[in-house]
This record gives sequence, C-alpha cells and structure tokens, in this order.
Amino acid sequence: MVRRPPTHRIVVACLAAAWVSVGCGTASATEPVKDLLVATRAAIAATNLTPFDIGSRYGQALGASETCPGGKLTAKAAVLPSVYADAKLAEFGAQEKKIYDAWMRVKHCVRDDTPGQCKVIIDESCATALSEIGPSGSAVPGLFEISRP
Repeated sequence: MVRRPPTHRIVVACLAAAWVSVGCGTASATEPVKDLLVATRAAIAATNLTPFDIGSRYGQALGASETCPGGKLTAKAAVLPSVYADAKLAEFGAQEKKIYDAWMRVKHCVRDDTPGQCKVIIDESCATALSEIGPSGSAVPGLFEISRP
C-alpha cells in the first residue's frame, strides 16, 4: 500500500483540530501556552508542511498584523517560532524574514504616479491574508485575525 501525503483539507483540519483542542480545561497561565506549543508541534508533524511553509505563513501573519487595520497576530501564531530548533529554525526564520520584509514594503508603499494604488495593494494583501490564515483560513487557519470596533 502506497502512503500518500494528506490533502490540503486534511492538513487544515488537523491543524485546526489540534489548536481548538488546546482551548479547553482549567490550567495555569503558562500551561495553555505550553499546551498550545505541544499541540502545534503535533499538528505540524501530522502534515506535510515544512519549516519553509510554516515560516511563510508566520511571516504573512506577522506582516499582516502590522499592516492591516485592526490586524492581530493570534496566540497560535505567536508560538510558531518555538516549534523548531537548529537547521529547521534557520529555514523557518529565513523564510519568515523574506515574507515579513515583503509585507513591510507593502506597508510603506509609495507611488507618486498613482497614490491610490498603495491602498488597493494593502487592502488586497490584507484580504488575502484573512482568507488564507484568518479564523477560517484555507492554508493555515487561525494565525491572524482582524478586530473591528
């Protein structure tokens, strides 16, 4: 029997299930973070997502949280840098930096010829981040959220 990697929907379901299961119980303040980290490691291990992939999504979440009005990095995203060590952490960090830097270029967009274009680029980037890593994200859900007053 040939073992095939999980499909995208299974990957998303595994990550979401692991992250949702951590929210239950009555533990001390540090235990939920530790439990979230353990659950996140397990969820990532059950997928075919690499440190490169997770670094990309973390960079996206971090950049969007600083660029999008009302954007916020979630606790699920905040533990991602602690998931890896050594070479895998270096791979994660290098990719996170590339994506984050791209977001900062978007945030500080300046176009003298069409100033409204920057707002369109930011709005589209934020909408994409929400659809991919927002609460019901299609790639890695629950890394980013937008709070509206």
